[in-house]
Amino acid sequence: MRLKYDCLMYERVFQILKNKIESGLLPAGSSLPSRINLQREFNTSEKTIRHALAMLEDKGLIQTHQRKRPVVSPNQDWGHYITKLAVKKINAEITNDLLKTGVLLSYPIIKSGLNLCRQEDFKIPRKILDNVKVENAVEFWRQTKRFVRFFVARNENQLCLCAVDSLGLEELKPAVDTMEIRTVLYEQLEDFMRILESGQSPENAYFDDLSGLYGFSYGKEFLIDVPSDSTLVLGKKQLEKLLEGAEMRYSAVYMDLLGLIAVGRFRPGDKLPTHKELQKLYNVSVDTTSKAIKIMQEWGVVKTIRGSGIYVEMDLSQMKKIQIPPHLIAYHVRRYLDSMELLALTIEGAAVCAAPNITPEEIEAAKDRTDYLWNVDYLYGRSPSILLGIITEHIEIEGLNTIYTLLRRNLRIGRSIPAMVDTVKTAENIQIHTQCVEALDILSKGNHEAFSRKSSRIFQYIYRVVIQECKRLGYYEAAMEVYDGSALWK
Repeated sequence: MRLKYDCLMYERVFQILKNKIESGLLPAGSSLPSRINLQREFNTSEKTIRHALAMLEDKGLIQTHQRKRPVVSPNQDWGHYITKLAVKKINAEITNDLLKTGVLLSYPIIKSGLNLCRQEDFKIPRKILDNVKVENAVEFWRQTKRFVRFFVARNENQLCLCAVDSLGLEELKPAVDTMEIRTVLYEQLEDFMRILESGQSPENAYFDDLSGLYGFSYGKEFLIDVPSDSTLVLGKKQLEKLLEGAEMRYSAVYMDLLGLIAVGRFRPGDKLPTHKELQKLYNVSVDTTSKAIKIMQEWGVVKTIRGSGIYVEMDLSQMKKIQIPPHLIAYHVRRYLDSMELLALTIEGAAVCAAPNITPEEIEAAKDRTDYLWNVDYLYGRSPSILLGIITEHIEIEGLNTIYTLLRRNLRIGRSIPAMVDTVKTAENIQIHTQCVEALDILSKGNHEAFSRKSSRIFQYIYRVVIQECKRLGYYEAAMEVYDGSALWK
């Protein structure tokens, strides 16, 4: 009887504290009462309180530290709220594929941009809003779209901005455009700005109406006039073209080949594909493949035998001794960092969309592959790739699937840099693998919301680890100089 009581009690304590956090009674960053005070409040044992707190931490609602009171996770409550809001919106109101993608991408990216803003930064959206004239329909929609784009750009992530821009949402015109509609939206924007300028948290704003800043919604109706050449009409293929336009450079060829050698796909003595085959494989010119192979020759990674082919000379242990100048891989490191950030910001919504489509058999296959690769040299770090793969493959929203297919490819950049491939499992490797296995276990039990939140925490952690590793290797500074992130919004 006691065991049953304890079980019911810790569930009750967990639920009460969870409700307080999600309702804002315990705001982000605030400390929970001490364990002793919680025991008194709920008239229960230390064991029960400890169990309830562990459940809250597992849900990502609190952070615990030794000898300190638990703290409500910063923005965790609002972040999850935004994701639920976006998913609810696309399920209830939006039928167009790329509009769904736009909402799922824009909500968390805008939220992140808001959190990055300093008080002085709000001068820019304030100036934009001051130039909004509800009487002039053309200028009204142009300026309101500039307003929302500012918060996307504030992330200083070119890929995030490109992903949102490539959807063609800026091209939309409302099919029904009245002074009343514009006035209502303008008043909402003014309320939103006043909250930000007063120093209040962004979560106090009525965030739901930010979707209307693109001009494609009014109330519960999506009233749009779409240009015939819009990405919204041309769909996935056009989106692929826009996203991939700036992706390929000659260094992408040698980076990918280095990665394949690093993970043992090609070993010393193995023959690489011919120049003609490389051109077809990477969709590049002979000049591009020649430059790539020449650099690898200079490093001693490969050698070319006239009339015979290109042969691998080094294994991973030898390649790790090569001092690759940071500027030669800076573009790829920046692309990798940008991709990891975009994943960390948006994967919760993507996972929610994908989870119902994944069969029990597919989950078991993913778990088996994760376990197998964990015990293979150089491949034990593939657990996040398997998790991302099963999510990407089951996103039925084409626009979002296209973006996630690109992100999945960009994840390979991490194992294309020899210095970032370890021969020994690190504590970070073990933690990431363990969390990925736990995520798949959660999915197998049918808890889609918990799976999506777990996936989000995994990729947020990976993003932090990647930043630390790039700084340790001396690549981070060069990567940040690839482009000026502040120029995207200032």
